[in-house]
Amino acid sequence: MRMIIINIWIQSMNRLILFLFVTFISFYAASDDAASENVEIEVIEIIGSQEEALEIAGSASVITTEDLKLYEYTDIHKILSTVPGINFRPEEGYGLRPNISIRGTYADRSGKVTLMEDGVLIAPAPYASSSAYYFPTTPRIAGIEVLKGPAAITQGPYTVGGAINLLSTPIPDETGGLFNQELGVDQTSRTHFHYGVVQDNVAFLIESHLWKTDGFDSIMNSNENTGFDKDDVVVKLRLNSDPESEGIYHELNLKYQDSDESSDQSYVGLAEADFRRDPHERYGLTAYDNMDNAHDTFSLNYIADLGDLEFSATIYENEFARNWFKVDKIDNGKVYGLGNGINNIIAAANTGNLDARSILQGTNSQAIEIKLKNNNRAYISEGTDIKIQYSTDKQTFTAGYRSTEDSEDRFQIYEYATWSGGNLSTLSEGSAPGYSSNNRVTEAEATAFYVNEEVNIGSLSLSLGFRTENWEITQERYVDSARSAINTEKGYPKKLADSDNSLFGFGATYEVNDSTSVFLGFHEGFTPTSGGADPEEADNMELGMRYIQGSTFVELVYFDTDYQNMFGSCTASGGAVGECEIGDSFNAGAASISGLELTAQTEIISEAGVTYPISAIYTSTDASFDNTFSSSFWGDVNAGMDIPDLPDSQLAIRGGFRTNSGFSGDATLYAYGNTCSVANCSSGTEIDSYRIVDMSLSKQINKSLDVYMIVENIFNEEDIIARAPKNGARAQKPRTTVFGLRLKI
Repeated sequence: MRMIIINIWIQSMNRLILFLFVTFISFYAASDDAASENVEIEVIEIIGSQEEALEIAGSASVITTEDLKLYEYTDIHKILSTVPGINFRPEEGYGLRPNISIRGTYADRSGKVTLMEDGVLIAPAPYASSSAYYFPTTPRIAGIEVLKGPAAITQGPYTVGGAINLLSTPIPDETGGLFNQELGVDQTSRTHFHYGVVQDNVAFLIESHLWKTDGFDSIMNSNENTGFDKDDVVVKLRLNSDPESEGIYHELNLKYQDSDESSDQSYVGLAEADFRRDPHERYGLTAYDNMDNAHDTFSLNYIADLGDLEFSATIYENEFARNWFKVDKIDNGKVYGLGNGINNIIAAANTGNLDARSILQGTNSQAIEIKLKNNNRAYISEGTDIKIQYSTDKQTFTAGYRSTEDSEDRFQIYEYATWSGGNLSTLSEGSAPGYSSNNRVTEAEATAFYVNEEVNIGSLSLSLGFRTENWEITQERYVDSARSAINTEKGYPKKLADSDNSLFGFGATYEVNDSTSVFLGFHEGFTPTSGGADPEEADNMELGMRYIQGSTFVELVYFDTDYQNMFGSCTASGGAVGECEIGDSFNAGAASISGLELTAQTEIISEAGVTYPISAIYTSTDASFDNTFSSSFWGDVNAGMDIPDLPDSQLAIRGGFRTNSGFSGDATLYAYGNTCSVANCSSGTEIDSYRIVDMSLSKQINKSLDVYMIVENIFNEEDIIARAPKNGARAQKPRTTVFGLRLKI
């Protein structure tokens, strides 16, 4: 791991030196070029402002920096709860490894949503292994864009549900920055600092985010923490020509980001009886579980603005190395004969099996073997993204091209400990893997091209889009741990996928009057697969209405997704009801998802000048399989069964106040409907509806300083909110309180 991180650093520094040299030469040579008049300094956005989102022929949302300040949320799940149509499956309570769904796409590891940071794909290997474990540190993010309608086909490869673009802290408009310090329960500390220097033709930003906690869970018979330590550093540099000059405006942006995380999280949930006794006490056999990862991003973006014509080109590389060391097998069926998976033991405990309960409690009469796995993987994703846009008063034409190469390298070794008397023995390391799924490299190459035309005809706006995508995925497995040769006898290198797909979409918006508009959209969506199943294909339709009058905004949308084929991908984190090889995918055939999305918000101003903002976000989803089948992933499924891990409803009601003296507050009720963790909803897989209430208070001390307090889960609810990874029960984060200050510098 250390050598991987060092190599990443050296490679990045070499690129930085080369970039600075090339940049200096190019700008010196182009110093006589002038920029277009009144050009705004660019940021890498898809939508732009919320006002621009409302002009899109389809569903789109923008979460601004001001929105994020209300609660200073660190959990992306909570943030996205205020966007209709987005569902999720919580996991460890902090949102470190989110499971996000858009309009019913399967949520596991957010593997079917196009995730980006500043327009760049952020999954460690978007094609070779999209369901991976990197997600940007949420509290350093400055804004979020969500595309759900036909415009989403411009942001593949996952176009059934839509796309999420996370916006990093921008270089400021003028020299200055922010210092944000939080302290809270469980020894939680979060320090966020960024400072930018801005000159006429050069600007840079330095950002640091330090976040740690001891965690809110305890471990039986152990003093080990269950929290994490996560650090981020971001550096940005911009060189630009004079925005006030006539002619072509040039801009060159460099971004470097580095993050490290060590978190003592586990895959093992709780049996029902243990959850009722204490939902926040982990089993002692998980004391060694730990996630250790490092992420590194380097991107170079060039923009040219010629007035009506804009050109953008981005070159990027993401490198991610992680080792999730965690319990993989228990007893191996040798002593108690219960099976060796976590699911087997917890399922047996749920039926009252005393041997299974004794294993989990650490009171087993005979010592057993705990098999832990170094889920050690390294990822590389690199690509080039080119975009051209031509705009006039009546139309906007956009064309884009992206070339991507990514890979996943697995070299995973087992370790062993003896579990007896509630104690784990010292670890012993097993042999390095020979020919197996633990010793392999998967590589992918893909190209994508899209065009989109938006036309304004009086009160009518039309959008037509087309996207084509080609991808090829191959895998190599080696004969030994030294990787001296590829196992050609088993058919490697093996081509897992070699396919292409073309999509069409259109949208229309009609302004009925100054305050009311209606819109509809249709687009074809698909999800590439790495083999074992056919790619997902779905027809997507939406029909909506918007009303805007002063501070009042109402949007109601009906959506319908008709899958010709849906698939599930085997991961270690959940979903599969039987044994499957990680990375394989399994057809589910036809499926139907439909629902309603409602956004309503307004402000009431009292005679005393106090403003009371009120909002409600609601999503209702009906999602079911359309055929009967059986598989080791989905289980035995009958037509009409609900798609798992997808709540039937989701609601966020928010109310607050803003005074002229700078005192403000907000309270939000989050309510989530019923679902099950598997399709047949067997006993022990139900997830009942639950509610959470959060509150925030803040006081502006002066123009530079404000202080705040945030309380999450005020009523300290302890409901089951997930049964994955694996099938143990998991509770939400208990009541937590943090105090913070924000200082503009």
